[in-house]
Amino acid sequence: MTAILRRTAATGGLLLSLLLLPAAVAPPTADADAAPTALRWGPCPAPTPNANGTPFPRDPRQRCTTLRVPRDYRHPGAGTLTLTVSRIRTADPAHRRGDLVVVPGGPGGSGLDYPGEATAFLPPDVLRSYDLIGFDERGVGNSTPVHCDLPAEERAAELNYPFPAPDGSITANLDLARRIADACAAASGPYLADITTADSARDLDRIRAALGVHRISYLGSSYATYLGQVYASLFPTRAEHLVLDSTVAPGGEQQAIGLFSEGTEEAFPALARYLAARDDTLHLGATPEAVRAAYLRLAEELDRAPFGLPDGRTLTGNTLRAVVYASLTKPRYYPLAATVLRMAATRTAPPPGGSPGSGLPSVIPDNFVAAQSAVICGDSAWPRDPAVYAARTAADRQRYPLTAGMSGNVWPCAFWHYRPEEPPVRPNPDGPRNILMLQNRYDASTPYSGARQARSAFGHRAAMVTVDATGHGVDFTDPRIRDPLTAFLLDGRLPA
Repeated sequence: MTAILRRTAATGGLLLSLLLLPAAVAPPTADADAAPTALRWGPCPAPTPNANGTPFPRDPRQRCTTLRVPRDYRHPGAGTLTLTVSRIRTADPAHRRGDLVVVPGGPGGSGLDYPGEATAFLPPDVLRSYDLIGFDERGVGNSTPVHCDLPAEERAAELNYPFPAPDGSITANLDLARRIADACAAASGPYLADITTADSARDLDRIRAALGVHRISYLGSSYATYLGQVYASLFPTRAEHLVLDSTVAPGGEQQAIGLFSEGTEEAFPALARYLAARDDTLHLGATPEAVRAAYLRLAEELDRAPFGLPDGRTLTGNTLRAVVYASLTKPRYYPLAATVLRMAATRTAPPPGGSPGSGLPSVIPDNFVAAQSAVICGDSAWPRDPAVYAARTAADRQRYPLTAGMSGNVWPCAFWHYRPEEPPVRPNPDGPRNILMLQNRYDASTPYSGARQARSAFGHRAAMVTVDATGHGVDFTDPRIRDPLTAFLLDGRLPA
């Protein structure tokens, strides 16, 4: 969820990337319809790398435009920022029924080229029926980006997960979180306070108005399901269809991060079964229980004695935990977990060119870190007392040994210089029945329990399809997903 959700070939960069009191003012009204702006479509700007260091592939049919929106919707006269928007038109205009905004996970990832990515997994009938719309959210890529100007060592991919020290101490995590918060404030200043999910939802409604339509359809994955929830709550009549794939809990990113450990416990057995079935070559255990014990033992051994790789990087206990956690996002990533676990067990690196670290980015782009931090810290207020995180980490570490306390640990939000200017947007159950939720039962990043909370919070407005599958992001080729999705987007029919 904090890493960009990809649906094409796996990359190791993805796996390693998988980290002032406000004045009292009235919130912006959700009913005022912005005056339409004529959009001029043309060539797209240079693509923006995602967390794995590479952008989404660009579809040659894609065209782009820009749109000016208020920087601060509470003070519309206080300046504007630029949103960059993309579109791939349907190849069958005679059967076009509207615009479908497609948004990837994150937060912090570029969505400008996501329409091209979506053409690879959406059903053909859907592609014939909709123009696909993408955009870089405020603060990201080509939409007036934020920066933190962090040194590379503070953007190391494994640090995106705040695992504590081997002894459970969070001193180093607190120091890093404080440095990130200070650096972001120095580089981007008060603009950080304007990078929130609620304001991105208001931007989305400006895009709708600029397209000249009264209602739009929306498909969001991972973090973008929270953006969809907020849009559905602020503008309940402006969305024709809302599809949420792998739904974030209704409390947003802060609540979702707290569920990572629970999700890991639910998703790990599938990986353990995969590894146990290959015990003749991996020698990690012939049963899922034995594999779990081996993983915990190997992580502790690496905590005590890290292993140096030929490329100069070091395999630590927390690196192993980060790789295993990230591998749970897709079963097709299990072989990487197998390779790294075997390395840990034998303390032997694969041959040159075969190392999981070879050719992979070791740092996350600065803009991704900056935008991700701004959204997570701007959406809700986090505790400021370090003792809170020490207690949470200790409790999480004891209850969920697979993640060693990561879910309870500190983020830069504890030291963020700008407090949220409005409370989190809660799900609005008053509105049309227009939300379809698609969910894998075993998801480490957006666990089933959080999705169920969101479904319940929206009441009659939402229906949820759950499949007995493991991984983050549903399989749109699965008939159990494809058929209800197509029925909803083409005919407005939701499951009972």
